[in-house]
Amino acid sequence: MIPALSLSGALSGAALVALLPLPMTLPASLVDLRRRIIPDALNLALLGLGLAFAAWREGAGWGAASALAQAGLAYLLFWSLRALHARLRGRIGLGLGDVKFIAAATAWTGLAGLPVLILAASLSALAAVGLGALAGRRIAATTRLPFGPFLALGLHTALFVGSLA
Repeated sequence: MIPALSLSGALSGAALVALLPLPMTLPASLVDLRRRIIPDALNLALLGLGLAFAAWREGAGWGAASALAQAGLAYLLFWSLRALHARLRGRIGLGLGDVKFIAAATAWTGLAGLPVLILAASLSALAAVGLGALAGRRIAATTRLPFGPFLALGLHTALFVGSLA
């Protein structure tokens, strides 16, 4: 096989996997941008599809159970981080919808994909804030930013990177 064709096939396959959750992440992102909330129904649908994806990828019984356990662990981790931030800073920094989205996304990526997801989401959010500041928007420590669209980008990035491995 020609190496270029092999790489091309791997990239297109990775892109396909990365786009699978798009029917859930796009509406979640749009709603979060408009209303600053990620509806539970969209998070639940993302979780359900993630569990189905894990069952398909790793086997029906163990794959879905493992993905659900990892999603639960991610939820506990980020809920705890949210609570700690609220206690230390006196305000909520991460919305509960974001925490649920991270948990649902973890069903897709597993805990191993979570660092890539959070890194991509954080860097893209920082870039958006930086661009806003360059455009003259006033940015303060209390500036609210809907994080859902960045988490969605992080999920797609983590799936793409994970599919290449």
